[in-house]
Amino acid sequence: MSDTPPIVPKRRWLWPVLFASLALNLLIVGIVAGAFLSGGGRDGREAGPVRSLMGEPFIRALEPSDRRAIVGEMVRNRDQLRENREALRARVTGLLDALQAEPFDRAAVATILEEQRRLATGRQMIGEEILLDLLEKMSAEERAAYADRLAKALKRVRKN
Repeated sequence: MSDTPPIVPKRRWLWPVLFASLALNLLIVGIVAGAFLSGGGRDGREAGPVRSLMGEPFIRALEPSDRRAIVGEMVRNRDQLRENREALRARVTGLLDALQAEPFDRAAVATILEEQRRLATGRQMIGEEILLDLLEKMSAEERAAYADRLAKALKRVRKN
């Protein structure tokens, strides 16, 4: 017989805590792995950050491998995108403060909205560059197929 004691908690209340912790960890791992392996959200759509760069119809029309390539480019541009997103968040906070200020300062709110538009346009330009790089690598047939899928995706948007 071995002299080493079994690894068993001495307190009975610890078992449910350990079990709950393990279950929660497995749930989180499952959610992350499912999102990663599925290549996006419902109907193959990518997560919000990708849609925010170039619009859902443009993303939906891409082949799954091309969507993954765009996500890879986003990862490579993450520092620039993070700075842009943080600046947008700061402007939203400033906007909320300006809206609650008394008296209302129209010029201050207009300045914040202009800054938000500039930042959003910069973010869109990053997305356009990523998309253009991808389109440039496609063959004429691949671009034509993308154009057909994009036309269908845009029709769906117009119907809604």
